Amino acid sequence: MRSIASLTPRPHQRGSVLILTALTLTVLIGAVGLAVDSGRAYGVKARLNAAIDAASIAAARALSEGATDADRIARAQNVGEKFFWMNYPNDFLSSTASTPVINAERLDNGRWVVDVSATADMPTTFMRVLGRTQYDVAAQGQAIRRDLDVMLVMDTSGSLASPSSVFPTLKNAAKNNFIARFVDGPGGDRVGLVSFASGSIIDVPINKDKIRGFTRTTMLSEINGLSAEGATASAEGLLNGVNELEAIPVDVRSSLRVILFFSDGAPNLINGTFWRKNNTTATGNLYSETSSGTVGSCQGSYGACRIYPRDQRAGTGVYYSNTTSLITHLPQNGSPLGGKTVPLASYDNQRTLTTATGQPGYPYENTRCNVNKAARNMLERIANDARGQDIRIYAIGLGSPLNSLEISFCGYSSKEWGSVILKRLANTVDSDTHKANQPQGLYCHAATASDLDRCFSSIASEILRLTI
Repeated sequence: MRSIASLTPRPHQRGSVLILTALTLTVLIGAVGLAVDSGRAYGVKARLNAAIDAASIAAARALSEGATDADRIARAQNVGEKFFWMNYPNDFLSSTASTPVINAERLDNGRWVVDVSATADMPTTFMRVLGRTQYDVAAQGQAIRRDLDVMLVMDTSGSLASPSSVFPTLKNAAKNNFIARFVDGPGGDRVGLVSFASGSIIDVPINKDKIRGFTRTTMLSEINGLSAEGATASAEGLLNGVNELEAIPVDVRSSLRVILFFSDGAPNLINGTFWRKNNTTATGNLYSETSSGTVGSCQGSYGACRIYPRDQRAGTGVYYSNTTSLITHLPQNGSPLGGKTVPLASYDNQRTLTTATGQPGYPYENTRCNVNKAARNMLERIANDARGQDIRIYAIGLGSPLNSLEISFCGYSSKEWGSVILKRLANTVDSDTHKANQPQGLYCHAATASDLDRCFSSIASEILRLTI
């Protein structure tokens, strides 16, 4: 009978098994450690990147405050560091992060560049068996704050005088929730001011050299000095704002150009030179009479007959209403303003004017409706041309009349509400004439004066968001 071989391992075999087991365990622990510790390191890296992104964006936004570049940089570093630690929890996955290094530099073209970097050390667990005791993680990020040119174009018409608290509330909202949000002084944002009523004034011309910036005290003083009186020469006001932005030389012009347009009503004046019955002309802002019959010394039934100076908010109107001075014809274009003329006709056939004959260059009949339509046409033309030059327009409207018809003699529908016109200026997504190939702005409706703070603040925030 053959004997069966013993299955008991020999001494040298037992030693080999132990060595093999130890090697296998080492490999397994290393593989597990690589997966676990590498996964933790990836989590640390992702968190560090997120914290640096938050810090760089916050620091760039913080550059909007400070009297000097040194003050702005110090504020950016302080705010950036706070945002870093808000987004990187202490002892995250047992790691230790370094204090972020934040540098901010203003370039010659007016832009700010913010660079942020940081490191984090994470001790390993299983990888220690392979001799690696920690992972060293590093990350860096950059944010660029775009340079900014802003024109505030403000309606100061007489309707804002009632009740008496409305206009002071408007001025405070513009100062505290809009102007205060931008960087003044050399190297800061460019900010200018235009106001309009029966005519328009450039109250604070925008800085047009490479030094940039604006003087906050001057801006606040000019806003404080505004008074509510007169009609609504919206087209002249907006054109003055556009002309100021366009007058900045191309080589120092900002990459982000913005107009904030405020009004509590629809436009009701056109600028031009008008033909009179006695074969002479009259130049200024022609008011679209809103009442038929006798209006003061003006016979409204004959058409528009009051003209105001175009370079004054509330200049004394001149009446042309008797048998010899009556205005009979309206021109093809408005009078040049800043070298530009604006046609009275709608660019997209929204409103058709009644034509007249007999006077070359004066193709339209003088009627109240023609003047009112032309006032709206000119405003929308100016806005359309401005957006075509990559100027972004924002709009704020005040009061419930913006959502109703203020006049009825033209047979307007709800498409002629003041709010509809302001949405068109801003090219909002819900505008009935939205143009996808032009910059899109925002429209904010303040139902009452108490809502103005919210509107000015939200639009200032949106503008600053675009700078990052």
